[in-house]
Amino acid sequence: MLVLLAPILAHAAHPTSFSRTQVRVEGSRASLEVRFQALSLLEVLPELDLSPDGRLDAREAEAGRAAVAAYLARNLRLFRLDGEVEHELPGTLQALVPQDPGLVDPLDLQMVDARLAFTSPLALEVLVLESHLFHETNPWHRDFTGFTWNDDEPVNHTFEGGDTRWRFEPGHVRRPGVFTSFVGLGFDHIRTGYDHLAFLLALLVASRRLRTIVGVVTAFTLAHSLTLAAAALGWVHLPARFVELAIALSIAYVACDNLLRKEARNPALEAFAFGLLHGLGFAGFLGEALAGEPLVITALFGFNIGVELGQLAVVLALVAVFALVFRKWKRTAPPDSGLAPRAVRLATSAVVALLGFYWFVERAGWL
Repeated sequence: MLVLLAPILAHAAHPTSFSRTQVRVEGSRASLEVRFQALSLLEVLPELDLSPDGRLDAREAEAGRAAVAAYLARNLRLFRLDGEVEHELPGTLQALVPQDPGLVDPLDLQMVDARLAFTSPLALEVLVLESHLFHETNPWHRDFTGFTWNDDEPVNHTFEGGDTRWRFEPGHVRRPGVFTSFVGLGFDHIRTGYDHLAFLLALLVASRRLRTIVGVVTAFTLAHSLTLAAAALGWVHLPARFVELAIALSIAYVACDNLLRKEARNPALEAFAFGLLHGLGFAGFLGEALAGEPLVITALFGFNIGVELGQLAVVLALVAVFALVFRKWKRTAPPDSGLAPRAVRLATSAVVALLGFYWFVERAGWL
């Protein structure tokens, strides 16, 4: 029955059409190895099936080699970029090897391996790969592509539907842009992260003096940097809902602790302990941005720098405002009295405590 249906299947598009392409760049040369289904090839080049049996044997592959080479040249194109100018690289079909039909299970699809070589007068860096494989009969065809540039780690991409062009840049070309982009992302995140800012404010108003503030900020930075890196690299994982609830409680705890104390203190220990928790919160946000980004270490470092710059800007601004507003009070206040009068510290802590409890209730889903 399968033998009788084979000629029909060979000329009918199938919805599971896919291929796998590996591009390897070494200096000025590039090799492209692509594995695809024989059925996909026979759908676009039915004249190759001389039997016809819906399979491609070695004799048919050799007889149709020129037609396959021309098809691949039209539908798998590699360009070298000089600035924004594209130069197409000439490609040569070096091998076309169909899987032995006799070794293919009747219920499996036969695969074909092809290898192409591309040459360039200059060393290859920024490249564009254009793939239209089998779109004539299978517009849903997917090509799972991997790009390896010299000794770099492979970078993956999937061509699917209308996505037919992929601009590839090696790590050393992309790194500065990735770093700058994630610095901005980190800065914006702390600037709009009102829960983290409230936590910092509670720590600052609890601090005795400027030297204490330096210790608090250092402890918080060290702690959240550790857990941010550990979570982003996949070494630590906690449910995001739990982390967000715990962050809200940490804000309320520090603020309530301020309310129960008569004097300013050195909250460096709380800054470190709860900073570990806040780092997991940063990582939860960063996880989405890191999806599909191969330069994880560069992105992580840039994001952390951005967070620190944003945090430093907030701390310096608050210290400057407190120093200006409470300048007269500071002249007569004891050395360890803190940044602001006790009434201001208590009022600020009360507001932050309410915010912490509100965020907890909200994140628990009770609002």
